[in-house]
Amino acid sequence: MLKSRCLLLLSLLFALPAVADTIWLDNGDRLTGRIEVMEGNKLVIQTEFAGQVSVRVDRIRTLESDRQLLVKTSDNTQRARRIQPSETAGEIFLVNGEPQPQAFQLSQLRQLMEPQPVIEDWVWDGRVDLSLELENTDSKKRDLDVDVSTEARHGDWRHAFAGDFERDYRDDIKTRHFWESDYTLSWFFDEKWFWQNRLGYQRDHLGEVERQMQLGSGPGYEWWNNALGRFETSARLEHMRIDGRDGDDSVNNGVGLAWDYRRFLLGKRFQLVHNAETLIPHNDAVNYIVDAELGLRYLLNSWASLSLMTEWDYYNSSDEKSRNETRYKVGFGVNW
Repeated sequence: MLKSRCLLLLSLLFALPAVADTIWLDNGDRLTGRIEVMEGNKLVIQTEFAGQVSVRVDRIRTLESDRQLLVKTSDNTQRARRIQPSETAGEIFLVNGEPQPQAFQLSQLRQLMEPQPVIEDWVWDGRVDLSLELENTDSKKRDLDVDVSTEARHGDWRHAFAGDFERDYRDDIKTRHFWESDYTLSWFFDEKWFWQNRLGYQRDHLGEVERQMQLGSGPGYEWWNNALGRFETSARLEHMRIDGRDGDDSVNNGVGLAWDYRRFLLGKRFQLVHNAETLIPHNDAVNYIVDAELGLRYLLNSWASLSLMTEWDYYNSSDEKSRNETRYKVGFGVNW
């Protein structure tokens, strides 16, 4: 009998559930999972059985978490070691090393999120988008647009690869046949500062610029990177080779300026995406080259989304090779 009791006690000890966050609602319901982010009047929690759930903050009575969380109010940002529930509706207690826990009204909080961890092991994510171009035309069209992007982070190093393939037909006539790829290696020598090296290649089977190859290196700064998104800027010295379809080739150096902005909105239901790169070559024939993207994604679940994107390609030249193209695309994406 004593042996069986000891075995039962050991099995209970090893079967203890993992620490989870808990939210109590004003109707008496309770949600258990992992709080991802709270902003405005939306709190997003990842649950085991229902997946990602968005809850209105004004419907939350109180909440509890044994994890470290960043808590932002209108005039302060602090790191809470844990959050304790309160018997008073709409109130929580922050435990952050003070002699007594601090009482906060949920209505005071602007943001609540997990701090960005120090990355020691490999972290890999990415997405694939299939898109159709929006165009008001009566012609018969067939579009194929595939975008692939992936990142791998390990410690102070970040590897990024992106590829884009586009092929369009209008009345069985090929009007666009283009693909590009680039690889970027970033080394974070400081919490925010990084040094970036990038290798890019573009191939256009129909346009005036047949090929474009570039190699760049320079510093960058990550303004923020958290559960709501990230924003970073970089400046690089570029070495470029541009091959014209008419045989007019050029090899020159220049400066590249780039930024990458991603921001979740409305409780991670939408994501605003904006990235752009401007190249200023040391070439009398080419003034500057702009490649920009702006769009909005609607997240269907944790792995699928719908998107509406705008792409702008601008090639400003002192001769007749200037190009100004704007495209609108709607697509379906899968991320991991």
